[in-house]
Amino acid sequence: MEAVISLKIPQNWMSEIPEKHPVTIKVIERIPYSEKGVKDLVEIAGPEDVMEEVLKDIKKNPLVSNVDATTTNKGKVFGSVTTSRCEICRILTDADVFLISAETKGNGKVEWTLVLSDKEVLKGIFDHLKSKGVETELVKLTKIDDKETLTDRQDKITHVAFERGYFDYPKRISLRDLAKMFDVSPSTLSEILRKGQRKIVLDYFKKQRQGV
Repeated sequence: MEAVISLKIPQNWMSEIPEKHPVTIKVIERIPYSEKGVKDLVEIAGPEDVMEEVLKDIKKNPLVSNVDATTTNKGKVFGSVTTSRCEICRILTDADVFLISAETKGNGKVEWTLVLSDKEVLKGIFDHLKSKGVETELVKLTKIDDKETLTDRQDKITHVAFERGYFDYPKRISLRDLAKMFDVSPSTLSEILRKGQRKIVLDYFKKQRQGV
């Protein structure tokens, strides 16, 4: 099933920045960093004249250890933000769940879209979040059917990304270089790969249910 969770994480830069600046932040990909942190590939959209201050304020967050970002020709900021400690972010790495997306929604809240096997897994995540004092709300919970399939193009791009080492850790090819191969923007490619990963995750859970 797919769950959308709204939460507000204390001291987290993704919760703090949109409260101070008129921007939207989207996590394109998240990987573990050291024992307690995460490294996020992000896209920040908003007025060009505030982006410099946005990056300065991200760097000021005591839990952010590194920011490596650039402004695109459309005025968006694209790059990576490394958080040295984010226990809430790491909850998902210890659960039988996959993070499909994370995006700011105003009022300091972030929405996680997750794919998971059953409601007990979701309950465990909620219990953990609430025990840490995190404001948490279930926005949507839907059962995913088997009709969702990838187009030939999506399948090809996901396959090439796998072959070129995009899903390796560390990556052998960047999202930007991969996007150039297919003549699409990094954000468009990210959406295509997200759908590909989502289908793979669905197949994984389906095989688990079937005992394969």
